[in-house]
Amino acid sequence: MAIFSAISYAVAYAASFLASAAGLSFATAVQIGVSAAQIAVAAAASALSRALAPKPSIPTHEIQAVINQTDAPRRIYVGRYLAGGIRAFFDVKDGILFQLVMANHGRIDAFEQFWIDGEAVSLTGDQVDYGDKAGFVFVTTRNGAGLGGDYPLLLEKFASIWSADHRLQGQATFLVRSRAPGGEDFMKIFPKGSNTVYQWVVRGQRVYDPRTGSTVWSDNAALVIAHYLTHPDGYRLDPAEVDWASVSAMADWCDLPIPQRAGGTEPNMRLWGYWTMDEDPKAVLDRMKAASGISTYETQDGKVGLIGGPFGTPACTLTAKDIEQIQTREAISEREGYNTLRVYHLAAGAKYEIAEVDAWRDQARLAREGEIAQELRLEMCPDTSQARRRGKMQMHDDNRAKIEMITDVVGLKARFPAAHGQRHTIMLNYRPQDGSGRVIEGEYEVLDHEFDPQALQCRIELAKVDRAAAAWNPATEEGAPPASAIGAAGDPPPDIVATLSQVITRPNENSAFAVLSVTAEQIPDRDDLKIQARYRKLGDTAWISMEGGGFISSGGRYIARSGVVQDRQQYQAQVRFQGVFTGIDEWENLGPITVLENGIPPGQPTQLIPSNGTGYVHLSWRNPNGSFSKIRIYRGTSADPSQAGQVGETGGASGQISEYQDDTASPATDYWYWVVAVNSSGIEGTYAGPAPITTP
Repeated sequence: MAIFSAISYAVAYAASFLASAAGLSFATAVQIGVSAAQIAVAAAASALSRALAPKPSIPTHEIQAVINQTDAPRRIYVGRYLAGGIRAFFDVKDGILFQLVMANHGRIDAFEQFWIDGEAVSLTGDQVDYGDKAGFVFVTTRNGAGLGGDYPLLLEKFASIWSADHRLQGQATFLVRSRAPGGEDFMKIFPKGSNTVYQWVVRGQRVYDPRTGSTVWSDNAALVIAHYLTHPDGYRLDPAEVDWASVSAMADWCDLPIPQRAGGTEPNMRLWGYWTMDEDPKAVLDRMKAASGISTYETQDGKVGLIGGPFGTPACTLTAKDIEQIQTREAISEREGYNTLRVYHLAAGAKYEIAEVDAWRDQARLAREGEIAQELRLEMCPDTSQARRRGKMQMHDDNRAKIEMITDVVGLKARFPAAHGQRHTIMLNYRPQDGSGRVIEGEYEVLDHEFDPQALQCRIELAKVDRAAAAWNPATEEGAPPASAIGAAGDPPPDIVATLSQVITRPNENSAFAVLSVTAEQIPDRDDLKIQARYRKLGDTAWISMEGGGFISSGGRYIARSGVVQDRQQYQAQVRFQGVFTGIDEWENLGPITVLENGIPPGQPTQLIPSNGTGYVHLSWRNPNGSFSKIRIYRGTSADPSQAGQVGETGGASGQISEYQDDTASPATDYWYWVVAVNSSGIEGTYAGPAPITTP
């Protein structure tokens, strides 16, 4: 039994939060800028690694679990998410296990879908109504608007240990009652026993929309970020400190309908996920920015605004007469950065796990440098299209020419963006008046801006803008979503028809190597399917995963291949489908297969001549023309080659005479001899013989 004796309101915030609570400015507290006159709207190169992979303080698998840790940090959900929680009560009464789980700190919009052991189940009222758990599992919820501990059944059944004082005020909770079936049915229905996992897909907290003045559920990225900034258990800004016009402009951009590869549209930028009450606020904002491209900044009137979105109207144009010093730096080279960006996002179809989608690759740099990979983990991005678009823009932002310059006071025109709802850019037209130096012109994004009031100078960091990076073609750029881990009820995996074969590659005339290939017949109209294959040497216990599985050949087959395998060894393989269906497909056994790197038999030896020596038989012959590995010598006591046995082997050169001395021959015996050439994979050619001889 485990009960919270008290639920205390204790929050461990990081230094930046404490600075804000102490009354310092937003820019100072969050370190958005280096002074009150500074604006930072993109990650600097030194922060590249952090910006690419901001992670929550508690990983996804722990957030989705139901745990007994009574001092675990509370979590707050936004958008949609698969939520576990923290057990507040765990006890048995009358053959029923009662579990009270705290899911969210504060009110949520709705408990949408109940899950048991990683699968969604349907409910009628509070009872599971389908599957083997129907009639055995019951669940009720409290959305956090009032008392999360107010369950009459707990008060009735456990009056001595659970009372009205166990309020759980403002906590979204759910109470699961599991009734134990009799006899052997228990382990069939509850194979995990008391560790059966219960979860809910929740619609997280409602957010304020300044465009309508209402507080409703929304996963609009700009509204979610503003919600975090003003949340009493988030960044805790006073709403009066927020530039709501900038929030509205960014929210409009986030709502734009984006065509999807599969048809229809989805909103431009959404955020699904959570934060915990022990997280550094800057880490939370970084995670939201990674998924949406939206940053916070200090506006001209000292408020906190949101910035991001498209490249809009440049704020000004600076010329050579405004610039006192200028220094350029080319785009990231092979000595820094990356040329391959592996993109991951939160995938509802993969049980709300962080799943990989198609990577972005700079093919020109790949050809020069080989692969230098970086990961972009979008922990709060719920959509493949959004993830791929964010990845494309991240590649643009991280691999472009940069400029640092010092200007006179005219540079103050570059301090703030021209309008809300866009990234902050300016135009450069740098043409030295004396004709010396390089000409620098075009559109540049302002990454950093500092003003020195004593020297009356501005230091500005800029990065080149390529507006083509914002272009988007869903048909060619979106790619496939992660393979779904959720199957529809009653939809079993399709039958698989697959074969195991070997593929031989010959880099040159004298060498070859083999890999195993598993091919499966394509299932028509099933774009969700791919194959998973593995292999092992016959007799081994450990399986080795094969690569591919999603590739479809021109012949309409799924293909997976192994690494290089050993010649003349036997291998077996297994294959199964992955896709959208109920349950997990069973492995289909394939093989075994004997690997032969060289399946071409060598030529036939000629001129086989036996002769008697003293206590031995001497053999000579002419080797075949062409390549072979060795010559085998067979001997029998009849002219039937099937009754002969190997007595030796030797080497030799192509087309030359070779010899062999059989010291095992018995005296006064009739023998018949054969010789045969063997290739590198042990395949024999045509025999030469029989050549008879009688030993003295």
